[in-house]
Amino acid sequence: MHASAPQTGRTFLAGLRADLADIVFNDARFLAFGRLAAIFLLPITAAIIIVLFGTGPEPRRNWYGEILGNDFSQIWVAGRAALEGRAAEPYDLARHLANLREAFGPDCRFAWHYPPIFLIPSAAMAWMDPQAGYLAWCALSAAFFLFVLRRAAGRMDIALIAFAHPLVFCNLSYGQNGLFTAGLMTLGLVLLDRRPRLAGLCFGLLAFKPHFALVAPLLLLATGRWTTLMSCAATVLAASLASVALFGIEPWIGFLHSLSSTNRIILQEAASGLDLNASAFGAVRLLGGSVALAWAFQIAVALMALAFVLRVWRSGASPELRAAACLCVTPLLSPYVPVYDLVPLLPATLFLGLAAVKQGGLVAHERLLIALSPLTALVRFAAGETGFSFGLALALATFACIAWRVGLTGLLPQGGFSLTRRAVVGS
Repeated sequence: MHASAPQTGRTFLAGLRADLADIVFNDARFLAFGRLAAIFLLPITAAIIIVLFGTGPEPRRNWYGEILGNDFSQIWVAGRAALEGRAAEPYDLARHLANLREAFGPDCRFAWHYPPIFLIPSAAMAWMDPQAGYLAWCALSAAFFLFVLRRAAGRMDIALIAFAHPLVFCNLSYGQNGLFTAGLMTLGLVLLDRRPRLAGLCFGLLAFKPHFALVAPLLLLATGRWTTLMSCAATVLAASLASVALFGIEPWIGFLHSLSSTNRIILQEAASGLDLNASAFGAVRLLGGSVALAWAFQIAVALMALAFVLRVWRSGASPELRAAACLCVTPLLSPYVPVYDLVPLLPATLFLGLAAVKQGGLVAHERLLIALSPLTALVRFAAGETGFSFGLALALATFACIAWRVGLTGLLPQGGFSLTRRAVVGS
């Protein structure tokens, strides 16, 4: 009896290793495991957001004792100011902080960096009280992003797997706008070849986040997609004029004057925390590097990413690879990328998977990327504890996998990714 126990244990471990290997190296099992994970995680995520973050024992506080809606609080406060005819106040830092304190308490301290276009949806949310506004914001952003993932994937199960990612939870818990940003960008890429004017509308609506909005117009210009580019420009112009008609010109004057303080607060002083910024710039600063060194590394990474995506879009790349390249380089171009703004990496990975299926299936490092990507739930904690930017590592790993897949199709010079390509062909 005693001899059989170790044998049983070894048999169990051997069977477990075989099952794990089958999941990791078999696309069908890998997909089935993803479905089960999504079925388990999605109800838990919804319950946490609605109950723990969306309600609380004190007015405008959740069950953790934190500000109800966290980052959404300043969206509500800025929107309320706009509704009451004080739309320029969010760009006066001292006045904005006073408004936040009055609404949510002394620990609510956020600087407003968005252009006045964003006051339009903010004002719509401020028609409601903060709790209803936060829950409505979460519901709208989640529904929109899931709809876009479904359009991109062509099937709901894959969309739900992507939607179960911790970066989605991160956006909802903060009350951030990253799901709208990634959703608009992804939907524009999905519509680009079939509905170019609607694609331009999606790209133009990204103007509320200028450092993410510039990639698509640049690619449209480089590839001569004039209909989409004109639609994008018209949308930006219409949204800007709408904000002036609703709130006056003073918010725009305040926004332009606040740009220097935005650079100081976000990049030089890192008021939001060095562990939050997942950019190349932030990675150097997290390690203790100087601002000059951080800018040098940021520029180098941005130029590499920009050269890559321009090359892909000017080549004969498939729509899936074009979309994946655009989405994965977007977080690499900006010096300020909060963890929640890494969410474009989710549709980028989805498009990578679609391209891989068309070319015979995923390979080992692509499966590894998909399997390890959910560990971004620990990104901020791990970065603060170790000084290593795991968010940037995820962005670069996604970039590398997409670049390898592009190289596999022969769209890059033979000097790039040739060793990896030969290894796969020979395996």
